[in-house]
Amino acid sequence: MNKILVIGAAGQIGTELVMELRKKYGNEDVIAGIRKTQPSEEVKESGPVEVVDATDLEQLRSVVQKQDIDTIFHLASL
Repeated sequence: MNKILVIGAAGQIGTELVMELRKKYGNEDVIAGIRKTQPSEEVKESGPVEVVDATDLEQLRSVVQKQDIDTIFHLASL
């Protein structure tokens, strides 16, 4: 597994998932994907955060390529 992107990382479940995945795979290999809501301080300070809109294919593709993402957890509500 290269890197994981958690879309919706500012929500309750997303925050908890990001922190657990970072414990298991390392802080730098789990990217917290946010849109408008800022993530918790714990998430911000423990690893990378990217602004990503799940409805914008080009933006999503850009983040995936930039960060070399191979796994996505989609927790954002639409």
